[in-house]
Amino acid sequence: MNVHGPSAGVGVLFNPALAGFVEHHSDAVDFYSVIPERFWVDHGRGAAPRFAPLPHEVGLLERLAARKPVTAHGIGLSIASASLFDLDYVAQLKDWKRRYGFAWVSEHLAAMRLAGGAGSDHHAGLALPLPWDEELLALLCPRIARVQEALGGPIALENGVEYTPVPHAELSEPAFLNALTARTGCGILLDLHNLHVNERNLGRPARGFIDALDLDTVVEIHIAGGSSLHGIYLDAHSGPCPPEVFALLRQVAPRCRNLRGVTFEFLESYFPSMGEEGVLEQIELAREALRPPEHPPCPSPNSSAHSAT
Repeated sequence: MNVHGPSAGVGVLFNPALAGFVEHHSDAVDFYSVIPERFWVDHGRGAAPRFAPLPHEVGLLERLAARKPVTAHGIGLSIASASLFDLDYVAQLKDWKRRYGFAWVSEHLAAMRLAGGAGSDHHAGLALPLPWDEELLALLCPRIARVQEALGGPIALENGVEYTPVPHAELSEPAFLNALTARTGCGILLDLHNLHVNERNLGRPARGFIDALDLDTVVEIHIAGGSSLHGIYLDAHSGPCPPEVFALLRQVAPRCRNLRGVTFEFLESYFPSMGEEGVLEQIELAREALRPPEHPPCPSPNSSAHSAT
């Protein structure tokens, strides 16, 4: 699968609630995105063997791969953790990319793990805020190079949600991402719901982020829904996308010349309230957002962003 710009494919992030969807509605999607960690047990660094496949889940993955192209969206690398660079995890991802032919691989630009003794790592349970500065760039660039060498191609890294941002950062997040892509050749997974969360909680305009980002580096776009708790809007993947996310998708997708796919994410606990019809509706709304307008406006430049190197 190698589609670009407004012709990018539309997919869904697989979860166990979609097992029936795969059997009945695979014609509705162009690809499935999978979280690799759902298909194995990780016994921890130093264990032998460390990774144990889950037979039932692997069977599901094989059925997915038989029907549609599959992409990988990892959650376990924690590539920005200062105390940890998990090369065993990278090797596992390389093996599964070879085995299942992942069309592309994405991960979170995040720090979630802290190295502990005897492989007993501590996990924060969510992405910790990152300092957007040269020191972090110096940490990440050689790591990304190692990952991309192992995978045999670029990895796409996702912009995050900042519930407690680091103050007085040297760079804005889009400026940091521009520098990172320029120095490493990695791609960007642009999560529009994450931008919507930061706009609601922190007052950061999502469109300002988009205009500052080098959109030629965007390989994939994520869309999702959220919910509020105690006055904070959360990236909860809680069912349908808000209208603001589809509005952002309509604006940004035509400007991403190397866009390959748009992925709808939701957690399986929300499937009963959505059902297969609700998932199909979100997929169709994404397709509608990608269709060029009948009377397109005057073309706008791709971005005013300049890569800092």
